[in-house]
Amino acid sequence: MDNKTANRRDFIKQSTLLGLGMYLSPFVLSSTPHKSFDYPDTEQLLDWTDWKMYRHSVNHPCLTIKEDNLQAAKENIKNYDWARVHFDRIDAIIKQHIGKITPDFLNSMVEETTPGDPLWTPCPSCRDKGLPVHPHGLWSWDVENPEEIQCTECDAVFPNSEYPEEIVLTTTWGKPQKLTYCGGDPFVIFKYKEGRPSFTANIRSRKVQWIAGFCQTLAEGYLLTGNITYAATCREILLRFAKCYPGWLIHVGYGEYADMDPKTAALNMMKLPEPELCPPPNVPDNALWTGFWSAGRASGVGLESDFVRKVVTAYDLTCQAKKSDGRPLYTEKDKYKIEKDLLLESTILLVCDKKLNNKSVSNRTAVALVGMCVGHPGLLRFGLEGFNMTVDGWYLPDGTTSESPFYGLMTLGGIWDMAQAAHGYSDPSGYKDKTGQRIDDLDLYHDSNYKLVWEAFFKGLQGDLKYPPYADSFENTTLDVAYVELMVANYPEKKEYLALLKELCGDDLLLHSGSAGFNSEFTDSEVEPVLRLPYDLTKPNGALSFSMYYRKPKLEKEKGAVLSLPDWCPQNLQIGHLRTGLDGRESLLLLSASPWGIHHENDSLNLYYWKNGASLLSDLGYLWDHPLKPNNIRALAHNTVLIDEENQISKGRGGEILLFKTFPKVKIMEMASTAYSQASVYKRTAVLVDHGNGHSYVVDFFRVQGGEIQDYVFHASSKQLTINGISPVAKAGLTVYDFKDTRTSNGKGTWNSQWISENGMTTRAWSLGQEGEEMFVGDGWGQKDWKNADIGATLPYFVRRKRGEGLQTFVSVFEGFDGEESFVKNVALVDKNGVVEVETSLGKDYIMSMHGNGEMSIEHGKGKEILSGHFAAASVQKEELVWMEALSL
Repeated sequence: MDNKTANRRDFIKQSTLLGLGMYLSPFVLSSTPHKSFDYPDTEQLLDWTDWKMYRHSVNHPCLTIKEDNLQAAKENIKNYDWARVHFDRIDAIIKQHIGKITPDFLNSMVEETTPGDPLWTPCPSCRDKGLPVHPHGLWSWDVENPEEIQCTECDAVFPNSEYPEEIVLTTTWGKPQKLTYCGGDPFVIFKYKEGRPSFTANIRSRKVQWIAGFCQTLAEGYLLTGNITYAATCREILLRFAKCYPGWLIHVGYGEYADMDPKTAALNMMKLPEPELCPPPNVPDNALWTGFWSAGRASGVGLESDFVRKVVTAYDLTCQAKKSDGRPLYTEKDKYKIEKDLLLESTILLVCDKKLNNKSVSNRTAVALVGMCVGHPGLLRFGLEGFNMTVDGWYLPDGTTSESPFYGLMTLGGIWDMAQAAHGYSDPSGYKDKTGQRIDDLDLYHDSNYKLVWEAFFKGLQGDLKYPPYADSFENTTLDVAYVELMVANYPEKKEYLALLKELCGDDLLLHSGSAGFNSEFTDSEVEPVLRLPYDLTKPNGALSFSMYYRKPKLEKEKGAVLSLPDWCPQNLQIGHLRTGLDGRESLLLLSASPWGIHHENDSLNLYYWKNGASLLSDLGYLWDHPLKPNNIRALAHNTVLIDEENQISKGRGGEILLFKTFPKVKIMEMASTAYSQASVYKRTAVLVDHGNGHSYVVDFFRVQGGEIQDYVFHASSKQLTINGISPVAKAGLTVYDFKDTRTSNGKGTWNSQWISENGMTTRAWSLGQEGEEMFVGDGWGQKDWKNADIGATLPYFVRRKRGEGLQTFVSVFEGFDGEESFVKNVALVDKNGVVEVETSLGKDYIMSMHGNGEMSIEHGKGKEILSGHFAAASVQKEELVWMEALSL
């Protein structure tokens, strides 16, 4: 075995174990009990005997849209304009496209040749023109011109005679297929060092995605209108899929195909009995690159569930349709073929993947949906096992995400329909598993930790109802209104959920989940857009119709609570949330002691500060699969302390919540971390002072001991920057990290910097420099968009540097304000150990944070007050001590 093959084997081994950095193991299950069922093994799941026995016992529709949901939808359409508008849109889109569905069109859209995937298709034209090339490419596709894709960066259209797919591989299993790839120099596609795009494979997958989505729309249209033509067209599409799907090979988006019976491939994913097909110069090694993580048949991204959900829903909603003469639309032969050759066939790959991650949980749900739809209780249990492992292990015991807000929502998208479809589920009459148990009247909303997951998503919102972009999460990630509809429908006792829905949709609930404002890629050509990665992963499948089916008629007449977001420090997530404003929506201060984990970043003790729509201390967010995403992940990209100019450790990094306490006017959180092995102290104390009416600010104490160099780093959120009280200058040969145009100065004394955010809010950062402190400012990494819309962007970075082995204490004050007048007028360091005087437009505040315990003296009109303890705060206004607080260790 050559080195290349050995390295490839090692990567496959690691990706199998770690899921390309996304597999979570082992799970720490919570103590919340739930009934334990017998979960069938792979052999049982591949045995379809129970299907044959119980398939006629299923009452349709039985999945996420049941009879009561249909009746709610019809009543909403009858009584509300918003529902009628959405219904009319569904009907109009069906009428726009139904005429296309001729046999020839259907054969061209659903080919016998295995689809590829819309990703993993870098653009050679961009490369030749010197443009940035993303490993996935950036493509547009339209059903009106279905045989082409166009690069959105260079406008080149493919297939393209300048870049012919001259490399041809021919399959031998089943009916031979020709798989073609672009010639020329290969591309580095992430860790696949010699990848080749296949534009035709990309197009095949996009056609399949669209026609599957349209099939589901047809079924929904039939359900709402009774138009048998819609159901009949849906049936034709499903039968075409049932003809082609059994011949589609298991493959990965990188262009590798298992040329064998899919069952054999699924059972031997990483040790195939025959060599796989792979684009040259790659050499087969009897394993598919990345294994289950990217494997599929209708696609190659590891989310076969997206396709399966659409077709099983379409079948569930139409399989009982009757013609005008009362005869069934689907013959018994039709049903048998669709159930066996499409629905059950689609589970073969999925049931062989026993690991759990934010993709496989979605695939398990798809298997369960098939099981419920066709009458296979074992398949339902496979999904139920994944659901329980997810809410009891993937999500933390307090309901928070084990990865990031974005990936938490992606995982929620993998389980929502498990809970919704299985609500009230009972096994077929007479069925018992091999231990003699059966399931009756299942309720996952209340009989599991699922309720804590919803609570955590609610409490984690910032004031603009978006999520702070910590860890691998995008800016502007939101809790989709479709999810809020589920929360209101299933937890009516939680009036705060109704308050959230009314905040999003208006008190009269005139907006809905299908409103254009909630859907950035809203079009008139498809009700449910083709899955657009990565952002659509935060939405549930079928989201646009949720309000119509799940919103209770006359819900707008019910009164909810005032929407208010709490101060919150979940013990397992270990990220503190402090807020200001009567409703908690004015500002949000985040301090993270989250331990290292999948989709985490080197952001231990990072400080994030948001106020009134502006990120004052920002987080650069997530670059998804961008090759340069390590620049966003590293500690330098965060507002924290670096030791010896090194990155924080990842594996083994822990964190600890030391203190989280709120008072009416001041709130404090203190956390520590083991982000550096050479540090005996690595601790941050963040204090949020709130005088009301927007007059709030943050006092920050960062203590560190260890290493030779300690760098307190923060970056401005814009380049509209001024520096006061200090005059940094450029010096020949000055190099600090990878900054450009770096300037420096003696950092002793109090100085401040300020910058203007996009919404016009000013941020002022006061730095209380101490003896021996240096300061540097330079232009550093600032890109936030994985599509390179802001490629080359930089932001001002500040470094306050101390040297030596003793305990260092960095003290800062941050304020955000509108207009010209700040609330904070001046700041002074009273005691270098941790006492700060803040002069405001109301008077003087005094804040003390000690490494251990200490005391603070406060003078006022009636004399002097001594406050002692670990933390203390007080405010003197017009010579009067108006409030004070203190805490001891």
